[in-house]
Amino acid sequence: MTDTEWNSLISSSPRQAFEKLVDSYGGYVYTIVVSKLGGLTGREDIEDCVSDIFVEVYSSLRKYSSSQGSLKSFISSIAQRRSIDAFRKLSRRYSVSVSADDEDTELPPSGDDTAEEAENGILRKKLWDSVEALGEPDKTIILYQYFYRMDCVDIAGKLDMSPAAVRKRSQRARRKLKDILENEL
Repeated sequence: MTDTEWNSLISSSPRQAFEKLVDSYGGYVYTIVVSKLGGLTGREDIEDCVSDIFVEVYSSLRKYSSSQGSLKSFISSIAQRRSIDAFRKLSRRYSVSVSADDEDTELPPSGDDTAEEAENGILRKKLWDSVEALGEPDKTIILYQYFYRMDCVDIAGKLDMSPAAVRKRSQRARRKLKDILENEL
């Protein structure tokens, strides 16, 4: 739908417009949230954040006007802001302050496990950065396939693409990802 069509639907039926927004932009918003929160939290917190974003979008629909920019950028700005807020909130929840003066402070076990965990963390970070470097829609396709274990038909439905196009883009994205990772490692 064009922004003009969205504006008329929002004016005539905000509830129906909201349902169509969730269907049309749900995958897009989900990808934004995963890019901000993916390494920090689980699926429940991500889905809560997506829900919060769409609640804010719905409550702000009357304030939206196409003269301010496209609907996609409007939704994107709300999603970015909410995701960053959620990231800050969750990182405070999961952060632990350690003081050397505390007698009860438990240090991580020393040995090979810690070094291996650190190396795995670095590799995960490189992989995540490489996936982000793919750009859209390749990044989204890879996330849906390997992070959420969705098949090509489901991904095609979310991205308004044909399953064959999703398979082909996935194949190209994996080749790009392989080249990126081989050059970095």
